[in-house]
Amino acid sequence: MSAASAKTIIIGAGITGLSAAYFLKKPYALLEADKQAGGLCRSFYNNGFTFDVSGHFIHIKDEKIKNLVNALTGGLDEIERKAAIFLHGRFIPYPFQANLYYLDEKTKKECINGILKRENSDISTSMPFAQWCRAMFGRGITKYFMEPYNKKLWSYDLNKMTALWSGAFVPKPDSQEILKSAYEKNRNKYGYNSVFYYPKTKGCQALIDGLLKKVEVQTDCKIVEIDLKNKTVTTRDGQKLSFKRIISTQPLTQLIKQIKNVPQDVKQAAQKLICNSVRCINIGVKSKYGVPKILKNTHWLYMPESKFPFYRVGLYSNVNKSLAPEGCYSFYVECSAMSPSPFELSAQKAERYLRKAGFIRDCDEIAALNAADIAHAYVIFDNNMQRCLGVINGFLNKNNIFSIGRYGAWEYSFIEKNIKDAKSLAKKINDGEIK
Repeated sequence: MSAASAKTIIIGAGITGLSAAYFLKKPYALLEADKQAGGLCRSFYNNGFTFDVSGHFIHIKDEKIKNLVNALTGGLDEIERKAAIFLHGRFIPYPFQANLYYLDEKTKKECINGILKRENSDISTSMPFAQWCRAMFGRGITKYFMEPYNKKLWSYDLNKMTALWSGAFVPKPDSQEILKSAYEKNRNKYGYNSVFYYPKTKGCQALIDGLLKKVEVQTDCKIVEIDLKNKTVTTRDGQKLSFKRIISTQPLTQLIKQIKNVPQDVKQAAQKLICNSVRCINIGVKSKYGVPKILKNTHWLYMPESKFPFYRVGLYSNVNKSLAPEGCYSFYVECSAMSPSPFELSAQKAERYLRKAGFIRDCDEIAALNAADIAHAYVIFDNNMQRCLGVINGFLNKNNIFSIGRYGAWEYSFIEKNIKDAKSLAKKINDGEIK
């Protein structure tokens, strides 16, 4: 739909913005600052390999959303998760807290004792995350997995962030299940992602391409100012567009900076929101022997030990063989940093660490190597966040601005929720509930 006739301006053509445009039945203008739509769900291609911007696997429970995504992508594979923790040279099935059987005896004993001597306190997700871990899982499990892994994931003091984010993302077997898992193999499935979906071809880009066939996007169209008084947005190239309402999917902190004459309390609230950044290193490997035997049944690994500077390693080609050429396999490696700290891990260093761990053989050659930096990755759930979001959203909604998506809503989120939130907001606009 033409920008001139738009009453709804959608900022950002990632999965949330594209979904909002797809579900809207009224005129809109979808504006994307980059030269290509898709945001973090894009895929790119290098020397025959298909790489995503880290492991973008699709977790769907809603049948209608699953059918939609299946149609848009041209077909999804349903995949049973094969994830593990790499600790002391062993592969511990995920989640760590439900698979103590696989630990060495010393570590196992500490984890069992930790459960038996857990802190006797009321457990609440408003607690500092480190304290919540000790109360929930005991000192042993916290020492060997929860604390070291999450320090690397968040790059933030675990005593200064709450456990509010943990929700569906941290499996919580009860103490009897945990203790039982120390003496026999656990066959139970845990977590929101025990089964996930992935496009049959083209990587996660298949979902973006499917949506792009249904909606119109103006790319290379960055917003530089939002004038609430005159109900206009100004773009980098000088366009001035009128709006009745805005759906913003860009980082919430960025949105507030674009709005003209923001009240001081809103500006201060936005300044208190913090997040980390993530570097995703993609590695394509050529080998006549295929993927190393120790990794054959692995989709991704959690890496809690400090000797590895990354928190997670995933294998694209184990999820979908088409993501690597014949005779090759492929990785993504993730590390984090608090903005604006620089990343210390280079693609070349990541390769060396993977070789040292035995994940790449000495005789295997590197066929593709690149890094993608994600400026806004995981939002930090500190004591300020909920109050600040209340102040900011109260102001935005009063001015008919709706900030949604992982970064727009400033939340720990996933693709299904992004699509559902966009659908819900579009319905309110379509039905006239939002004028």
